Amino acid sequence: MERFKAIDVPHLEWHVTHSCNFTCQGCGHFTNDGYIENFTVDELKSWYLPWIDKIRPRELSMLGGEPLLNKDIIEIIYMTKEIWSIESDQVFELVTNALLIDKHPDLPKALSDTNCVLTITKHSDDEKYVKLFDRCMDKIKSWGVKHIVHDAVDYWLKAYVGYGPTIEPIGSDDFKESWDNCPTGQENFQLYKDKIYKCAPLAYLPLQKEKYDLSDKWEPYLKYIPLSPDGDIEKFFSRKAETVCAMCPKKSGRFKKPSPLYSPKHYGIL
Repeated sequence: MERFKAIDVPHLEWHVTHSCNFTCQGCGHFTNDGYIENFTVDELKSWYLPWIDKIRPRELSMLGGEPLLNKDIIEIIYMTKEIWSIESDQVFELVTNALLIDKHPDLPKALSDTNCVLTITKHSDDEKYVKLFDRCMDKIKSWGVKHIVHDAVDYWLKAYVGYGPTIEPIGSDDFKESWDNCPTGQENFQLYKDKIYKCAPLAYLPLQKEKYDLSDKWEPYLKYIPLSPDGDIEKFFSRKAETVCAMCPKKSGRFKKPSPLYSPKHYGIL
């Protein structure tokens, strides 16, 4: 019998926690909203296993929330490398805001052992934030591990307006144009539990619905059906514009967000 060939996928990412120490306005993962939930090593392993023989991501990205809030992150890094059998031609990364690196003294070794890239997102040019960020960057540089900095100071994209219970989709009358200007980058497929979603807003919007009585404007997007392990994988990953893309604006919606260190109440939002 001919062995099934795993389908090549550009990028797959997933939360190791919904918790976050930041309050970034417009967060497409909704983790700016006070969620407290970490996923265990066994839980994450159960998410991976249905897919490891079906898809082969060129990039595998662990994030959140803030992944360093998960006390098991070191074990998760090693387990993920092993279960996915990540090879040298694949990118394996841990995405962090870096401000909690002191919580995990074994992190440099785990990153080096697994050839995992530390991707650090810089969120603000607020003076207080920059001092904290620079201190953490000095320490990371001293480790000698692979790392890159993603600058999100002036390049932050809104997929909705409001905060917490007041969020509303920006919406579009042309889902194809929304897709052409996708704020999540078109290829950031999201693994959540044992299913794969087109993007983070579609994956985590149901969490907001559970927490708040969202308006009816969200209903078309809450009906989205993700890919199951027994679904049509090739068809799913070949899709481009879909009607659910109308959740996001037609244009980029780029804006400079306030410092993520302060609560929404500080800015008079809630």
